[in-house]
Amino acid sequence: MTRIQAERLVALAILAFSLGYFLLAFTIKVPPGPADSPFSARSFPFGLGALGMVLSFALLVKPPPGQPVGVAAFAWGRAAGLLALMCAYALTIGFLGFVVASALFLAAGFGILGERRPLVLAPVAGGTALGFWVVFELLDVKLDWGVFGRISG
Repeated sequence: MTRIQAERLVALAILAFSLGYFLLAFTIKVPPGPADSPFSARSFPFGLGALGMVLSFALLVKPPPGQPVGVAAFAWGRAAGLLALMCAYALTIGFLGFVVASALFLAAGFGILGERRPLVLAPVAGGTALGFWVVFELLDVKLDWGVFGRISG
């Protein structure tokens, strides 16, 4: 494990701890007092948990030493491609339906980000789209199947 990987692992652990600390702050009993008081027994734990999450997230996403930072280092072509892809997804989801449009969106997005192996792209994109469809079905949210739903019935 490299030093950068170790730093990111520690930042992830601190993020998880801070999130748990923040969520546990909700269980603190607040003694009766003025309703308009800005501070209570929960105030410090909430602030500390939020600060821990923000700082650990900053450690998690900071670039490694020696890597250029700034506008010049930004991949403008990929960003523009992903933005165009999001627009195309929004325009095609009504026609193609959620599962097909999402699978194509994910596969194309992975391609823009550099994944070139079709044996990785197809199952991951299709499985993710189907997995989300199953979750929505379990939540009783009906998603449109687009042209394929209209053809089949």
